[in-house]
Order: sequence, then structure tokens, then C-alpha cells
Amino acid sequence: MCGSFDDIPPVGQVKAVDPEADALLAEAKAFQAEGRMAKSRAPLKEIVQYHKLAPNAPEARYLLGRAYEATQDYRDAFKEYGKLIDRYPQSSLYADALNHQLAMAMDAATGKMSVPVLWGAWSTTMESGVVVKWLREIVEKAPYNDMAATASSILAKYLVEQGRPEEARLEYARLVEKYPDSRYAPEAQLMVAQLWADSHTRGDNNLVNLSNAREAYEEFTLRFPKHADAKKALSEASNMERLMIQQQLEVGRYYLERSKEYTSAIFCFEDVIRQKSVNPDAAKEAETLLAKARAAAATTVSEL
Repeated sequence: MCGSFDDIPPVGQVKAVDPEADALLAEAKAFQAEGRMAKSRAPLKEIVQYHKLAPNAPEARYLLGRAYEATQDYRDAFKEYGKLIDRYPQSSLYADALNHQLAMAMDAATGKMSVPVLWGAWSTTMESGVVVKWLREIVEKAPYNDMAATASSILAKYLVEQGRPEEARLEYARLVEKYPDSRYAPEAQLMVAQLWADSHTRGDNNLVNLSNAREAYEEFTLRFPKHADAKKALSEASNMERLMIQQQLEVGRYYLERSKEYTSAIFCFEDVIRQKSVNPDAAKEAETLLAKARAAAATTVSEL
């Protein structure tokens, strides 16, 4: 078989022995044993490029990843581990490659990974785009739930730290749906609720965001009724409802004092008053404002 391919070697076409590849691997291992990791790349690259059907091709790909990692060429290291995962899923090194990818992604997400800049003149942390890409790739490829859930949790936290709350909330929600039995699921559900609650101060959908936060807290109590934070979540759900009523009061105030839409103001204040048992302070203020709205509406009608 001639030529080069990037797919998984066809079943039955892997060579039983490849002396040339064995010699190259022995050379690379000798370099690595001496700590000459960069020097070991050349024979390893020759194996993965020209001896893809050799029995030691997966090991060569793995050792090439280790060589890149040792010299802080993290992007290339991650890529080589990924190629092993994609092309040799039956290899005994499959799990090791994934674990190396996860460890690298964790270090990058927590700022522990230093990346050389300008031929080593100084170092910096890995770009956020690369970190997110790595973690998403692990979530997609991880063969078992615990690793995927771990990567998903790290990704969501990283997105929060990067000031990307909407993306973080979606990632937390996916974690809960895909891995409901994961140890990360309760925290993820709480974060979905918290991020909805935090978002009520941004944009024009305050009532919708508060309603979503309330539903997320209530869902936590349904999913995890025996969790230590179940009572706290229920309390937060009630607090979201109080905030929704307070927001309704402010909407009514806007209609009354700013836009002079008295009929809409009356509707808002009456709705707040109906929910007196939930937010008595807001209801008391709404009663005063309702009287003003009705008087203003009556004046407007008489003027017509």
C-alpha cells in the first residue's frame, strides 16, 4: 500500500512488524532518556508520517506529544494527542493521551501554563480561544462521563472568569442535561440559576431573566431534593419571585412617571397588589402609586 492518509488505518492492513519503524522508535526513546526531547522529534515524525501502519505508530504519536509538551509546544502536543485519540481508538495509550489533554487544558484554564513568546523572551498564559477549543474538544471526545463532565465544568467556570456568562450558563445547562448523575451536576444547576439571576441587571429582559432564575432554582430542588443546598435553592426561588414583583412595580412607575401610559401603569400596580403575600412592601408602595395613576388617568380623560 502506497501513499499517505490521515484516516484510521483500515482493519487488517496494519503491518505485523516494521523493523525500520522499530529502529526509529528506539532512537527516539534513547534521545528522550537522555532528556533530549526536541531531538527525539525527527525520528518520531518519520514514523507517524511514513510508517502509519507500523505496530508502534500509536506509541510514536504519543511520544511525539510528550516531546512537544516537554518543550512547551503545547498546541502541537495537544494536537498530537488528539491525532492518537482519533486514529487509534483501540490503543492502550488512548486513555493516557486524553488524560494529558485534560491536564494541559486544566493548567491552561487556571493560568498555570506558561507559553513562551518571541523565542522565549518572556512567557504569557494561553489564549482564551485555545483554552475553550481544547476543553470543548475533550467534552466531545471523552469516552466516559466523568472526564467529559469534568472538562465541561472547567469550561463553564473558565467562561465565567472570562466574562462570558451567557456561554457559561449554556455550558452548565448542557452539563446538567448530559451528565445528571455527575458530581458536578448540582453545582452546575445552581450556577444556571445564579447566572440567570445576575443577568436581570443587564439588558431589557429583566422579568424574563428573573423568571428563568426562579425556574432554575426550583428545578434544583426537584433534581436534588436531598442536597444540602435544596432549602437554600427554594429560598432563592422565593427571592426571585419577590424581585420579579419589585421589577413589576418599577415598570409601573416608569409608565406613570416617564411615559405617561396610565392604563399600563394601573395594570402593573394592580398586579403587584394581588401578590401582596409575596412582597408586602412592594404592594404597599403600589397602592400609593395606583391612586396617583388613576387620578392622572381621570384627569387625562376629562381633558379630552
